[in-house]
Amino acid sequence: MKVTENASALIDYYIDNLPSFSKEICERIRTLIHQSNTNVIEDWKWKIPIFCNSDKVCGFAAFKNHVSLTFFKGAEMSDKHQLFSDDCSAQFTRVIKFNNISEIKENQLVEYFNEAFSIENKPTKTSIKKEIEIPELLQNALKNNRIAKANFENMAYTYRKEYARHINEAKREETKLKRLKQVIFNLENNIKMHEQYKKC
Repeated sequence: MKVTENASALIDYYIDNLPSFSKEICERIRTLIHQSNTNVIEDWKWKIPIFCNSDKVCGFAAFKNHVSLTFFKGAEMSDKHQLFSDDCSAQFTRVIKFNNISEIKENQLVEYFNEAFSIENKPTKTSIKKEIEIPELLQNALKNNRIAKANFENMAYTYRKEYARHINEAKREETKLKRLKQVIFNLENNIKMHEQYKKC
């Protein structure tokens, strides 16, 4: 796994230049991640701190009024303490938002980190690659947008499947059209779905 050179120094700089409330939260999260796994690898991607084992496990980003902690395989986690935010609907990732350091329950968060690293350590099952069921709405939209179509076709199978499923899962036509508009915008800008939600 390729890691950004001087990632830890970049994370230090990132945290040191945050406002006091978010700096305190990020420092605490970083400490708890290392307490949970002494072999954790620090990385720097998408201009935010990322923490890896054999692959990306979690990362955090500071915003004006909160800090978002993202688990990249959060959909496979139990969410035992119901900490995951309801307003991020990515297929695989899950997010916990902190507005104040007092919201961090260390024991609970360590449990989440332990579970996340445990999931990452599980051997990946080999599966037969299936064809993606691309919704007709998306097919028609891609036919009329060369840039979006090219970016979609060049994406990995997982990312294409994620976008197709995002539209297919919408129950109302109005919701499908709203999602389609966002998907086409993302594809025009070559944005993968997990990148869309990393700022949640």
